[in-house]
Amino acid sequence: MPKEEQVKNKKEGFRFSPKDFLRSKCHIELTSNTSAMLEGSRGVLEYSTECIRVATQEFVVSFKGRGLTLICISPTALTIQGSIINIEYSD
Repeated sequence: MPKEEQVKNKKEGFRFSPKDFLRSKCHIELTSNTSAMLEGSRGVLEYSTECIRVATQEFVVSFKGRGLTLICISPTALTIQGSIINIEYSD
């Protein structure tokens, strides 16, 4: 494959617009069992040191554990720290 085609294909693989990001689905990143970062939040439904429930576009995500705290929150993302024991998805 000529070098020009390879470069063109690489650029096409990374093409996105801000509208695509805003319509994106829920994305969760875990760091061991001590931190979770969730993008695609629609709001916090429940908040305690043992359970944090978050609404997303498709479902509700429940983080259960001990000493849970929201350390960072924005209109579409949040970060949870503590001892995460269980993550549940529900309608």
